[in-house]
Amino acid sequence: MADAPWAEIREKFQAALALSRVELHKNPEKEPYKSKYGARALLEEVKALLGPAPEDEDERPQAEDGLGAGDHALGLPAEVVEAEGPIAQGAVRLAVIEFHLGVNHIDTEELSAGEEHLVKCLRLLRKYRLSHDCVSLYIQAQNNLGILWSEREEIETAQAYLESSEALYKQYMKEIGSPPLDPTEHFLPEEEKLTEQERSKRTT
Repeated sequence: MADAPWAEIREKFQAALALSRVELHKNPEKEPYKSKYGARALLEEVKALLGPAPEDEDERPQAEDGLGAGDHALGLPAEVVEAEGPIAQGAVRLAVIEFHLGVNHIDTEELSAGEEHLVKCLRLLRKYRLSHDCVSLYIQAQNNLGILWSEREEIETAQAYLESSEALYKQYMKEIGSPPLDPTEHFLPEEEKLTEQERSKRTT
């Protein structure tokens, strides 16, 4: 990870989330996406501070194919690989940023850029997708891609993402079952993370 102080990274991320939540009608009429663009700039800063994606075997060429790589698109079961250690943590934090950048671009009607970021998010999380820390983020990214493809009227691709997301959720609940980590918790100090009870109130 880059040398930037963790507190600075967390602060920028929280500021980006706050800007992302500003309702469109609160922006100037001629700049309806002003807050979204502000959030995007902060997310890009966080991404730069986090540094490049960890070198891992997930940077394989097959990760470039249309459904964001490999077996998750085929609905094959995932294995539980916990996101432990600095390489895994770095990958997961970058995946959170890629997810929010993807949603941001979709919100500003830039679907191709949004898709690119969401697919990167899936690629970074691929091996950890059944872990308590990552399953919620992975499912949300797949759901967003499903919606994106349905808006393009590519129903088969949309369905593949949504069915894969549902299968992963069912597998997680069957094998692990505890309320998963909320994606925003990756940028919270330990003492501010949600309790299991609070997590269980949130849907994955």
